[in-house]
Amino acid sequence: MRKEADRAQRMREEARACFDRWAEMYDRCFLHRYIRKVQERIAREMNPAEDAFILDAGCGTGEGLFALSQRVKRGLLAGLDISFRVIEVAQRKLSGYPSLDLWVRDAETLPWPDSFFDEVMCTFAFHHFPHPDRALAEMARVLKPAGRLFLADLILPQPFRRPLN
Repeated sequence: MRKEADRAQRMREEARACFDRWAEMYDRCFLHRYIRKVQERIAREMNPAEDAFILDAGCGTGEGLFALSQRVKRGLLAGLDISFRVIEVAQRKLSGYPSLDLWVRDAETLPWPDSFFDEVMCTFAFHHFPHPDRALAEMARVLKPAGRLFLADLILPQPFRRPLN
């Protein structure tokens, strides 16, 4: 049990350190163009109401929330990420948005009450979660009964997975 807790903590710390280093240049990296297109497509497919409450779990620099901000005018856009530095970038990117709730924490213990969000998205972050089952259960918990989860991630064979994490 202790080994598993240590492994999970090590995964979190590695992800935090990596994204703290990448924060200022993340939006310019080679993979980001692809990620942005997927997030924009998800925002279109969500087709949220103007007053929707939406969570981006593992929001990174806020690109997915930014795509949603063009559609959600009176609702709440919320995001969380394990890296303080990427949350700072997201705050700058979304500084003019009227109702924004950003948190620095992992996705295994979400700070919102049950049935709070209309929709939850998680793009290219799920593979970083030490306990994906717990994160998924938390996302389900904060979704309203008719809410929808949009999950997109990379699935890579083991030799490539470790360097990307």
